[in-house]
Amino acid sequence: MRLATRLAAATLAASTLTGCAGSDDTATSPTPATASATSAKPDQTPDATRSAASAPVEPDGPTLQITLDGDRVAPNGQRLDVPVGEPLLLRFTTDRAGELHVHSKPEQVVDFPTGKSTQELVIETPGVVEIEDHATGVVVAQLEVS
Repeated sequence: MRLATRLAAATLAASTLTGCAGSDDTATSPTPATASATSAKPDQTPDATRSAASAPVEPDGPTLQITLDGDRVAPNGQRLDVPVGEPLLLRFTTDRAGELHVHSKPEQVVDFPTGKSTQELVIETPGVVEIEDHATGVVVAQLEVS
C-alpha cells in the first residue's frame, strides 16, 4: 500500500513539473499563495502568511487622529487636504461617546463610542469642510476638499 502511495505522489509531482517546465509562453507557474501552501506542512501556516493575515491594513489616504479628553479636543482647527470622494480615516481616542458634525454638502454626522474606534468619512463636494465636536462646539479640523 505504501509503495502505491509513493508511486502516485511521484507521478503527480512529475506531471506538475512537466506542465510548468514547457517552453510555451502561455505556461503558467504557481501563484505565490499556492507555492507557500504547498511548501508548508499541512498542520502549519507559513510565517509570511501568518504575519500578513494578522497585520492591520493601513489606509492609503489621509488619516485624522482625534483625541477627546473632557472638554479638551485635539486637534483644534487642523487644516487637512482631502481628495473628493476618497475616504478620510478618523481614529478616535475618547473618554466619552459623542458625535462630530461634518459641515459638508450634504451635512453628515459621525458617531463615536467611548475608547478607541475608527470611522471613515467621504466628502463628495469640493470646498472647505469643518468638522465640529457637537458637545463642545470645537472645530476639530478644516478639510480642504479638492
